[in-house]
Formats: sequence, structure tokens, C-alpha cells
Amino acid sequence: MNENSNHPTAGSPAPSVWPSLSFTDVDAGIGLLTRTLGFTVTARYQDENGTTEHAEARWPDGGGVMFGSRGTPGAWGALGPQGVYVVAAEPATVDRAWARVQESNWVEILEPLTDTDYGSHQFTIRDGDGNLWTMGTYRGA
Repeated sequence: MNENSNHPTAGSPAPSVWPSLSFTDVDAGIGLLTRTLGFTVTARYQDENGTTEHAEARWPDGGGVMFGSRGTPGAWGALGPQGVYVVAAEPATVDRAWARVQESNWVEILEPLTDTDYGSHQFTIRDGDGNLWTMGTYRGA
């Protein structure tokens, strides 16, 4: 294993790839993102009917996700369940989220908190809309 594989390369640019997903219940999705996982919603645009056309949630350690209402017209509204990997800078961040996940009735635990042989401290869940979420400390090679 490369000793530096769990750390960003010096001088590397800030994250600029934003996963996009959809929720049939956007309010429940926002609750998962904010109260359970620890994101901060920074934008939410709704039409006159209250349908979320576009929203963004930032991750404190960098990056974020974009999301909207599932089942709306167009390609983005037709998205089905997606998978997102969230990198936490510290194992304690994963531990705090794990404690909240266990209290959530809107998730299914697929992989409990574990330490992998490649150095990640992580867990995996499926939200009520079928989206997969893994939070861990592995930053990629």
C-alpha cells in the first residue's frame, strides 16, 4: 500500500466533480444530508408547486452534492437511485455520522462501521429513495 494514498496530492485542485441525485421526498433527503450525515444545504430552488428543481449541499471537508425532485420532466428528474462516496477528513467525523445513522428510520444499513484493509474507516447505507451512501476516510489513490 502506498503510504500517501489516503492524502490529497500537494497542489491538487479543489474538488470540481459534484455527484447529482434525486429524491422523491426532498425534505427527507435534506434531513439525511444535514441532520444525519452533516452536509449544509446552500441552495434550493423550487417551482410554484414546491417541486425542488435544483438544490446543493456542501460537505465541510470539500465538495458536495446536487439534487432535485425525482419524477420531474427531463433527464435529471428521471434519475433513479445513485451512489455517493463521501470522504471525511477525520475518523471522528465518520463516527459521529455513524451514531446518527443508527437512529435514522430513513436508512437501511448495508455495511456497518468497519476499518478496511486499504485504510478506510467507513460505513454504507441506502436511503429511503434507494440512493447508496458510503462515508469513509479513504481519499483514493
